[in-house]
Amino acid sequence: DAHTLQEVEALSQQLYGGATSNEVRAEAERQLSVLSTNPEMLDQVRQILEATSQPFTQHLACTSAAKQLTTNWGRFSAQQRLDMRNFTLTFLANKGPTCESFVVVALVSLLARITKLGWFENSEHSDVPKEVTQFLSASVDHCVIGLQIFNELINEMNINKTGQPLSTHRKKSVSFRDRNLLQIFQISLQTLQQLLSGTLGQITPSQDVRLREQSLRLALGCLSYDFIGTSVDESTEDVGTVQIPSNWRSIIEDETTLSTMLQSYTTSQPPQSAQAMECLSQLASVRRSLFPNQECRQVFLTRLLSGIAGILRTRQGLSEEVNFHEFCRLLSRVKSNFQLSEMVKSEVYPDLLSLIATFTVESFRSCPFASNSLYYLLQLWSRMVTSVAYLKGDGESHLDRYVPDVTQTYIMSKLQSARASLQANPSEDPLENEEQLVDQLDSASPLCRYQYDRMAEFLLSLFDPLVTQLQSLAGQGTAMPAQIEVLEGELAWLVYIV
Repeated sequence: DAHTLQEVEALSQQLYGGATSNEVRAEAERQLSVLSTNPEMLDQVRQILEATSQPFTQHLACTSAAKQLTTNWGRFSAQQRLDMRNFTLTFLANKGPTCESFVVVALVSLLARITKLGWFENSEHSDVPKEVTQFLSASVDHCVIGLQIFNELINEMNINKTGQPLSTHRKKSVSFRDRNLLQIFQISLQTLQQLLSGTLGQITPSQDVRLREQSLRLALGCLSYDFIGTSVDESTEDVGTVQIPSNWRSIIEDETTLSTMLQSYTTSQPPQSAQAMECLSQLASVRRSLFPNQECRQVFLTRLLSGIAGILRTRQGLSEEVNFHEFCRLLSRVKSNFQLSEMVKSEVYPDLLSLIATFTVESFRSCPFASNSLYYLLQLWSRMVTSVAYLKGDGESHLDRYVPDVTQTYIMSKLQSARASLQANPSEDPLENEEQLVDQLDSASPLCRYQYDRMAEFLLSLFDPLVTQLQSLAGQGTAMPAQIEVLEGELAWLVYIV
């Protein structure tokens, strides 16, 4: 009734409003907990969501329903579960565009959860993706919500959030992959292409950003899907090969797929531009066996390298840290997935290598961003140098022309970094991060060995003057601990390199 609704709205305000004390908030949470723990309250939760216009109460109702269904799925009848699903979908269609964004997120999450839990129970649950496409052809705001639903569905299907047995989760995940994922990826590309070509009609700048964000997030979610159940830990370095299903081949080979992502990068601002770059990294990592023959793979590689060369010529967006990092990661991923012998066969390779060398040298000299971005560049050159032994006359690597300058610039940048760090804070050891140090030295060592005589000569030209200065200071008898510490730090770095 109206009185109960007013009570729930007041408690929701106390819980989420932020203007109350911790004690009042805790008491409100205690009183409202019955909505999410008592299975008999599910119908009341739906009535509250239907009757209230208060955003906090709408959010409470959605999260309570999600907890109820997740915990007590088996205690509700098939009709109750279906009614909740239909109600949520209808609510999003009728009221979604006027709801607060956090309420839409909660509604979308609820719908995705119901869909995952009921996937094999009723065809109506698994038909949700088909129904969501109706949002895409309605208003722009409905289109954004439709893309949000797809994004959350992918997230829900890809990760076991409900504590179901792993075998049950994988069956649902694989079924969703086979039935819906390719179509959803195509939808993300089509929406981006419509945005880029201006065929969506009159849309506001805000709508453009939201559509772009959701479309790129959706494309990335599709390309990052756990296709074969490896459950990759996102904290690890890189996922390696992307196991795209064979029936995706035509869309991956289609040149508009790469060009759409490249154009999305060049026409977007962060973080959308970085999402587009992440999509390019995933496309660069598709499994070798996806392509029917080496010629098709070579065509794909040449398109990718041409796009990278275009970015390097203009440097568009690379002054932004997130773009810079994802671009360095893309360069490293290309070499991880393609052999040097394949790269040298591309007509753009000589020009591209020159552009990468210039970019690397400039980045080592003056990059204001984190060193883990530069590590990808170091890794790229190290992998290329290591691959020269396997080239076997397939083409000219041209690495002799660039590797010495890249290596010397890297060593000088680390030397200057150690000097600056010790001068600014003598008690701080720039070499104390052993894990990072080992990673960098492992990648630097093949570069140093590539032209050993030149590098030995270069290292001695740095080492001898520092030793002379240190001997001179020690011989003066005058205590100059700060200068001695700096010299010792520089020499320590050179010793590590040697």
